[in-house]
Amino acid sequence: MTASAHGPAADRREATRQSIRALLGPGGAAAALFAGYEARPGQIAMAERIADAIDGDERLLVEAGTGTGKTLAYLVPALLSGRKVVVSTGTKTLQDQIATVDLPRLRAMFERAGLLPAPLEWAVMKGLSNYVCRRRLGERDRQRSLVAEPELDRLLAFAASSETGDRADLRDLADDASIWAEVSATPETRIGPRCEFFETCFVTGMRRRAAVAPLIIVNHHLFFADLALRARWPEAQVLPPYDVVIFDEAHQIEDVATEFFGVHASTQRLFALARDLGRETGVDAQRAQAAAGRLKAATDALANALRAMVPAPRPGVEETRVAFPGDLKSGPLDRYHELDGCLEQIADWLDPDGDAVASSRRPIELTGLARRATALRADLSVLVAGRGREHVRWLAASPRNVGLHASPVDVSPVLGRALDACPGPIVLTSATLTVAGSFDYLRARVGLGDTASDATFPSPFHYNRQALLYVAPDLPEPNHANFPLEAAARMVDLCAITGGRALLLFTSFRNMRIAEAHLREVSPFPLLVQGERPRHLLLASMRERIGSVLLATQSFWEGVDVPGEALSLVVMDRIPFGVPDDPLTAARIDRIRDEGGEPFGDYQLPRAALALKQGFGRLIRTRTDRGIVAVLDGRVARKPYGATLIASLPPDCPRTELLEDVAAFWTRTAAPVGSANTAPS
Repeated sequence: MTASAHGPAADRREATRQSIRALLGPGGAAAALFAGYEARPGQIAMAERIADAIDGDERLLVEAGTGTGKTLAYLVPALLSGRKVVVSTGTKTLQDQIATVDLPRLRAMFERAGLLPAPLEWAVMKGLSNYVCRRRLGERDRQRSLVAEPELDRLLAFAASSETGDRADLRDLADDASIWAEVSATPETRIGPRCEFFETCFVTGMRRRAAVAPLIIVNHHLFFADLALRARWPEAQVLPPYDVVIFDEAHQIEDVATEFFGVHASTQRLFALARDLGRETGVDAQRAQAAAGRLKAATDALANALRAMVPAPRPGVEETRVAFPGDLKSGPLDRYHELDGCLEQIADWLDPDGDAVASSRRPIELTGLARRATALRADLSVLVAGRGREHVRWLAASPRNVGLHASPVDVSPVLGRALDACPGPIVLTSATLTVAGSFDYLRARVGLGDTASDATFPSPFHYNRQALLYVAPDLPEPNHANFPLEAAARMVDLCAITGGRALLLFTSFRNMRIAEAHLREVSPFPLLVQGERPRHLLLASMRERIGSVLLATQSFWEGVDVPGEALSLVVMDRIPFGVPDDPLTAARIDRIRDEGGEPFGDYQLPRAALALKQGFGRLIRTRTDRGIVAVLDGRVARKPYGATLIASLPPDCPRTELLEDVAAFWTRTAAPVGSANTAPS
């Protein structure tokens, strides 16, 4: 009889399993509270495996197929562990769902089961820019013009009544309202305990709630901002100390970490400094406005010089990216030196030990402006001079912004070291972590190597009855000039079968625009097009107007949840390979090749397989959903690598290359597939 079979650890694990079943199992708290609840064996098994990982201080990769109920499968063991847990999500939308839907349900379940000694509490933490700053709002109010400003009045009323100051609670402010940038908190404008509003500050309140809560809900951007800050200054931190971290939508963390372990500067950041300097009342107004004007002019001059280095954008593309040249030509270099000189003058003028600050009634605000100017100088210096072979420098230009970036070519070493600094167990979960059944790609990209265990919990959905995969082998090659229009015509054929109810996913804005024009000409179904309205309004319209067809690009390939008859057809125009001339993608391809690897098989194909898997996952969201996933890129059927792509999709999903089979499947599955499952996620 081994020590592991009996003893405190084994007893503790068995007690946790019993608690999980008391909450999620047949006849448990969830079944008693929620009508139509059905216990899911995969969810219970996943919760038990995560509980063991937390108890054993493991690192664990968990792929949970759509419908497993992964959110509760990790929240339940996290709360039962009695340890301080950070849950990091892929998006603020999922973060809000957990905080406003899942956790209130869990609170009721735990109370029903009598499993927690005190009421369940949690805290939500977001990046500073999500919160209104009382100091900046007051300054903006004092500077208001004689013209009525209804947006400012709404913000003042919101700040007076809100408990959190979180923009997510401010429903009637437009997504692109410029005033938010003037009144929101930012790392550069926050002045800490010296601020007169510190005790009533929304950010202070957020951090104090997080310090005492056993569970903190963050998003990947905030989590990696914290890791990046600690990597530079070990004593600094955004998050309070924690014992366990769980990453939901973990397939995104390489991209987010790449952003936060790089260096960035932009015209938006420079113009914001000029705006705040020009409005500063703690120094001579004429001098401040003159300095702000010089900074704006120097920023404009550099932006124009950099834009000249960028080719004209492709039709419909918002942002163009190019590799930054090794040596700047004299024009852009001269403009950079002019800008650097302006920033240096501002930093010297507002030096904390200088006369301007010493004689000002607003020394803290002036010191903050100097700090921002100094930080911009430092970042621009790194971006212009370069950071060596480990980073790729690139330039991004859009109508409203020019950005300079230096990103790590391979983020896995620094990410691996950052994760090593996490004090306890780490769980990474998503519906899309494996490529053809293997976790190897993700392990390599996030620096985990062989340090993590893994587990897979398949979807409980019956894809053999609920779904059909259609591949179109007869269309031209995707790079052929006729492909976009012929693909659009095939989309019309497919929509005719399902009566619209379609999400059409594109890998480029150009192809989306061609398809949009064709559908407007020949299709009878209501069209919804990305960019016409905010994402959440487009999805709401799709749910309400049964028969609608939504056309979208990359950002809609994941995170779209439209259960029921409103979405019965998902069409992907091409295999979602990364754009090979994107500077970061090109640098990674070169690095893999230089190290003797095979870029296509080691990087491009696995990344495309995960994206394809995400697109497929938009279709079947409940046990009663049914429909068709169509891939119009015939390479899936013709190329040897197509087997890897197919092997990454649900193995029991039947597939066809004939439209007749699609029509027959749709007719055959007109009746509901099964009973509804209204369980919490």
